[in-house]
Amino acid sequence: MKKIKWKNILVLFVFVLSLTLFGCNKKEGLGLKPFEEKEDQIKEYNLSVFAVGDALIHGYVYMDARKSDGTYDFTSMFSHIKEITNDYDLAFYNQESSIGGSSLGYSGYPRFNSPQEIGENLVDLGFNLVALANNHTMDKGVTGAKHSANFWANQKSVLSVGSYTSQEERDKVVVKEKNGITYTLLGYTTVTNGLVPPVGYEYLMNVYNEEQVKKDIAKVRDLVDIVMVSMHWGEEDIYSPNQSQQDQAKFLAEQGVDVVIGHHSHTVQPITFIDDTLVIYSLGNFISNQKDVSVGNNIGLMVGFNINKKVEKEETKISITEVKGDLFWVHSYNHRGYEVVPFNKVTNAMLNNKDSVYSQYSSIINKYNNGAIKVGAF
Repeated sequence: MKKIKWKNILVLFVFVLSLTLFGCNKKEGLGLKPFEEKEDQIKEYNLSVFAVGDALIHGYVYMDARKSDGTYDFTSMFSHIKEITNDYDLAFYNQESSIGGSSLGYSGYPRFNSPQEIGENLVDLGFNLVALANNHTMDKGVTGAKHSANFWANQKSVLSVGSYTSQEERDKVVVKEKNGITYTLLGYTTVTNGLVPPVGYEYLMNVYNEEQVKKDIAKVRDLVDIVMVSMHWGEEDIYSPNQSQQDQAKFLAEQGVDVVIGHHSHTVQPITFIDDTLVIYSLGNFISNQKDVSVGNNIGLMVGFNINKKVEKEETKISITEVKGDLFWVHSYNHRGYEVVPFNKVTNAMLNNKDSVYSQYSSIINKYNNGAIKVGAF
């Protein structure tokens, strides 16, 4: 009986195994598919965003936050909100009152200057997108606006927009990334209270100008997955966007903006979509002392949504889903104990007829959507 030559069998086995593992570039030989030709897998990414409106720090508000040692702590005013921001990747608000520095003296209406602790406390609570362009940006002149811009530039975890330390900083393209999704935020105001930066200091406040806005968006549009724009616009104390807001929202959508975040009216205004662009017309006040002005000035809107990115082969698809809104009440008693309270925690002692008020303001959110925006989801 002839002996089996195991050495030859081993060589043959190695040869076949190498063909199996590495294949070849042509569909021949054993007909095995090359390893490099394995189909790309679908990759999906998600980024969650939370937004509230104006932090308008009247004198009563910062005096309520004043401690015995002369410092300020606003943290307790936002304890309910902290429970929510913990669940989101990005959190936005508009710093309506300037952080102009203690040397200029703290002040409330009509020309605001707030303790810097309001900014520090809200950053600690998770806010990392901050709008600075509004009608109070220049309340304390160039000195105050510069101090504010420098304060925010030093908050390294925050993307602040609308007021800058220099023209170079204003013109810089900023691209951020989180969870595999790239994004940026731009910020503008259409209202100035007649207070505009002097010549040479235009970078201290981004005043809305269609030509400039178009350039700003074009410069970054192809570099990011998501472009968000903060808009300080419209009229105070009304509950629907005016024609200018609607025209500006349409213009921004045409430029490829994905999300428009509006504020200034101190009241809740609708949420809607213009094609694929999410438009929040006004988030109302986040915190203020406008309780004596109108019930509506103390009802704020908080909005949450998801940004989804799906990558298949070389095609990337972006969508905005799970848009939801809810209301909160800015509660205080005799100008003390200010706190932002979600409506599911508001009592009748805090706000009489709270259920009917909630129903009324919820309908405002969905004015253009026939109930498509989920309300009461937080």
